[in-house]
Amino acid sequence: MVSDKPFLSISQQIEQLRDDRGLLFNSEERAHDILVRYGYYEVINGYKEHFMKNVDDDSKGFIEGITFEHVFALYDFDRHLREITMNSIELFEANLRQVVAYTVAENISFDQSIFMDRKHYRTGNKYWNQKLHKNVYPVDTLMSTMTNISKSKVDPYKHYREEHGNIPPWIIVKKLSFGNLVWWYQLLPAACSDIIIARMFGFPVAFVKNIPDLRSVFSSLLKLYLNYRNTAAHGGRIYNHKSEKYALPYFQIFQKDILGISEADYRHGKGQSRFGFMMRSIAFMGNHDPGRELYQAAMNQLKEYLKRYPDDKNYLLETMELTEDPIIKTRI
Repeated sequence: MVSDKPFLSISQQIEQLRDDRGLLFNSEERAHDILVRYGYYEVINGYKEHFMKNVDDDSKGFIEGITFEHVFALYDFDRHLREITMNSIELFEANLRQVVAYTVAENISFDQSIFMDRKHYRTGNKYWNQKLHKNVYPVDTLMSTMTNISKSKVDPYKHYREEHGNIPPWIIVKKLSFGNLVWWYQLLPAACSDIIIARMFGFPVAFVKNIPDLRSVFSSLLKLYLNYRNTAAHGGRIYNHKSEKYALPYFQIFQKDILGISEADYRHGKGQSRFGFMMRSIAFMGNHDPGRELYQAAMNQLKEYLKRYPDDKNYLLETMELTEDPIIKTRI
């Protein structure tokens, strides 16, 4: 088989970019080092879209005047954006872990033989488990995961099992993945999930009970945050990330009444899954730290990038869905 993407040495890659695609270089030596460290595919293929004459035809080349350093600057900006996105979502996740564990201990039990009994949970819809090669209920997968954690031979699980005869929810939750944590929340009875939503948003529980849409809002946001976390963890682009699968449906109580996003804005792609919307939604949570830290770090990175490439301002603000936002400003 003859590939249309043959191996090229770093020097050949630079030659192709320079001679065939019209990309300029301030320093080919520096570009050589960057391509060795980070790779042609990650830097060029990952971030060339904004700089090409025709994004569907590489042979048309780069827009006149574009430099390799400009493309790499966008790559580097996004690399930092991945890091701060991960940090912010980890803060949110840590908060959610403790709220779920506390709510379970308070309303079901701190005794593992009780809170790990499937009868206290909803089963969820059956799904195909590739490992088991059969359809299973999410609750059974979750209970199996927690049971395996309780048998762990490392501390603190071993210590709690041997010294206290019980591994409480605030210890079990430490080893759950974010995805399993989301499942735990979703499979809890409505009374518990309403308490969790109220604690995470900083609302009275009665407010959540009277506005059922908040349950759907929170579940959708959890899936979106998990999508961003996984995207960032696997080196995906963040600055122009969007997800049709995990886009938030339009909820008047959230997008319009809280974040001021009209239905017309939504139809034009706003308030669904872009970085700015994700940031605004986290900033609205009762714990302001994740949103505040994400906003400050993202704005600092954007400011530094625009010092060098101010002409990209409108492109980045639109692509990232960033706006002057009173919701965030009250939390910084």
